Amino acid sequence: MKNKNRDLFLMAIVLLIVVLYKFVFSSKNNDGFLNDVEGREIKSIVIKKYINHDNHGIPFIVYRKMDGKTDSLIVYEDWWNKISIGDSILKPKESLELVIKKSEKIEKFNYKDKFGLE
Repeated sequence: MKNKNRDLFLMAIVLLIVVLYKFVFSSKNNDGFLNDVEGREIKSIVIKKYINHDNHGIPFIVYRKMDGKTDSLIVYEDWWNKISIGDSILKPKESLELVIKKSEKIEKFNYKDKFGLE
């Protein structure tokens, strides 16, 4: 009987650790991503699009920074077909809004809600 109680106690501890990790620590990783995006200021042109199959198939756009170096930015799958090579991209610092300017229209996306605003 003592072994059964001990096993139940250990299972409860393991379950508690899994739940804490899922709801506490995983949300911090997402906040880190949003903080990284929020800290960037981008005024550039999309020079490449790619899907990183080595990292869970995450879509990226590549742009050239003001210093001439290239950088990349994760975009959501819902946005992928709305962004093309040659589009202008604007993202003010301290904002989660990404603006894509095409010759025929302007698209606005928000990293916080993951969908287009307009």
